[in-house]
Amino acid sequence: MQTLERYLMDAEKAFQEQEFLQGKEFLEYALAEEPTYGKAHSHMGWLYLYHLNDYEKAESHLRLALKYSAKYSAIYQHMATLLFDARRLDEHESLLEAAMQVTGVPPSFIFNDFGRNREVQGRYKEAIKLYKLGIQNSLDSHEISVIRDNIQRCKQKRWKFLFG
Repeated sequence: MQTLERYLMDAEKAFQEQEFLQGKEFLEYALAEEPTYGKAHSHMGWLYLYHLNDYEKAESHLRLALKYSAKYSAIYQHMATLLFDARRLDEHESLLEAAMQVTGVPPSFIFNDFGRNREVQGRYKEAIKLYKLGIQNSLDSHEISVIRDNIQRCKQKRWKFLFG
């Protein structure tokens, strides 16, 4: 097995064992050996985003991952989370449009995130339509339940806005 892939597997194993700093070291080894290794940048971005709470470093690594491994689907979900949380909605929308062209990015995720984007802009009717497309494209019961909750929340907001 190639060294870079081994580092990535070792990092993933460390993450599964909640050994985040150890996993980070494996990713650093991989990036020291090959600075353009997009999957390592993606994993590093994930680590900084969800576990080390450093949005700046997360974004830097995720942008490098997009640059070097634009067809690696996981990047899009992590970057979408970062952009949405930062309320950079135009960038979020552009990223989702690009994600639609990448094999492996679940359409249900894309439509749900488009819906969230519209919802926070107060565009509830559009959001509901997008959420319904998310349900239509999902085969996961839990995901469908979450998206149904999103629809209900939008309906409540819409009624409150109309009759508030």
